[in-house]
Amino acid sequence: MHPNNDADIQTTSHGLSSMRIMTLADGVFAIVLTLLVLDIKAPQASSEVALISQLLALWPKLFSYIISFIILGIFWFGHHMEFHYIRRSDRIHIWLNLLFLVCIAFIPFSAALLGGNLQYRTAIAIYGLNLIAAGLVRYIHWRYITYGHRLVDVDMDIWIIRKVERVFLIVPFVYLFAICLSFINIPASLILYVFIPVLYIRPPREDRHLTSLGIQRTSHNDDV
Repeated sequence: MHPNNDADIQTTSHGLSSMRIMTLADGVFAIVLTLLVLDIKAPQASSEVALISQLLALWPKLFSYIISFIILGIFWFGHHMEFHYIRRSDRIHIWLNLLFLVCIAFIPFSAALLGGNLQYRTAIAIYGLNLIAAGLVRYIHWRYITYGHRLVDVDMDIWIIRKVERVFLIVPFVYLFAICLSFINIPASLILYVFIPVLYIRPPREDRHLTSLGIQRTSHNDDV
């Protein structure tokens, strides 16, 4: 008799548990963030002047590493934030998360391509398309879990749903604009890549709402 695979999956009262997805995502992000630095090889020089020259020559790869690390951190935070709202999961939700992780796992390659070919539009485009793919999957994921409050609390604030939805949709279009801009002015395109993560430095209103929500839930649990 064949075992029932569904029996091995932890379930909630209304669907599958999302804990395993979070664990997998955290593991993938940790590996991907580590892989970024492997593209930067420490130089071996024959003199002090040669060493300084070789270190300065690493700036394109350092640029790619730093900006990619920050972008990945933002993607991780966004994914973490979404799971504060998710109360259950299903098979489509699991596959959307796997598709998102496929896009995330490709970033070390596209970042290395950018760092080694900063002057070429093709490298800029491939890097941007990678980020666009990740952003669009994240948008689809958010739409799926919140449509009709499918996988979130039924009383979740619709303002939060729409606000996050707009942010998730706008970012891929900004990256698309950065790709198009590279065909006119490559430095301006790279500056735009740097500017996009800056938008996330100031905590938006939905983050403050999430913090308040977490405090309320903690207080409620303490009273039980």
